[in-house]
Amino acid sequence: MCDFLCSIIPWGYQVLLGLEGMRSAFLDAIFPIITDVGGEKGYIVILTLVFWCISKPVGKGLAYAYMFSATLNTWVKDVCHIPRPDDPVLEPVLEKAGISRRVAALGHETSPSFLSGHTQNAVVSWGYMAQGFRKAWFWAAAVIMMVLLGFSRMYLGVHFPQDVIGGAALGLLYLVFWVAAEPRASAWLSGLSLGWRYALAVLVPLAVFLVHPVSDTARTMGAIAGMGVGFLLESQTLRFSVAGEWWRRVLRGVLGLAVVVAVRFGLSGLFGLFDESMGAFMEIVWRGVRYALLGFVGVWAVPWLFTLTRLAEREAD
Repeated sequence: MCDFLCSIIPWGYQVLLGLEGMRSAFLDAIFPIITDVGGEKGYIVILTLVFWCISKPVGKGLAYAYMFSATLNTWVKDVCHIPRPDDPVLEPVLEKAGISRRVAALGHETSPSFLSGHTQNAVVSWGYMAQGFRKAWFWAAAVIMMVLLGFSRMYLGVHFPQDVIGGAALGLLYLVFWVAAEPRASAWLSGLSLGWRYALAVLVPLAVFLVHPVSDTARTMGAIAGMGVGFLLESQTLRFSVAGEWWRRVLRGVLGLAVVVAVRFGLSGLFGLFDESMGAFMEIVWRGVRYALLGFVGVWAVPWLFTLTRLAEREAD
């Protein structure tokens, strides 16, 4: 598989050169914004707003679906280890194929190229929300976002078309499996004691991290552990309702995002003080701890603040 991907790099590069001819000042300004929607900061906004203001079940399922999808993408990237279009290591391959012109990438990524995480996660996340909300107009919007996010990666010159195609295919397979398995997994978990559910909320992401203990896995699995504990605690102590007037929901979003952003950058600055004094593995572990705290704040501390300020009521028994 990896040999085949390497063999079609010249074809993919030619496609990128063709897309480069479509560039304009307007599109150069628009597509970086679109691609940011499919990045970490974009998903922090999407995941939290859905959980706080629209639907708690969809927000909770979306968080798990996205985080495990992102982890799977990291694993595939590290196995295939295909260079990015702007990687100097491709020079001999391009020269052998007779390609003299080079793509001027409008972004820079350090991770391997295959698969496109933006595309895979767009199919998983927007597809999951579409099947959860069950609105025809949202399905149309979801498909548009999937296409735009995948295309943006090629337009910016940071992914080959085969990366985007592969990301879309794996994302679709993952989404079908997740939607089919989620009800069965939820039913099984609901039959366990509360203690076991707390234990699994931490032990499952910890086990996934230990299988492939790299920085990106620490980020996603740390967030899953923190959110998992937060989801359980929220259902036991707060049980806030997403219902309410539109202005309450807007204020929830504004206040909640302000808190999450402050915590994210505050923790980054705090843990950054120790980065130079610890080994590489411990730095990865601290990254996981940081995102675990961020996940817990997003799904328990912020909703607690909503109930305290009367921006959200408690659900009826």
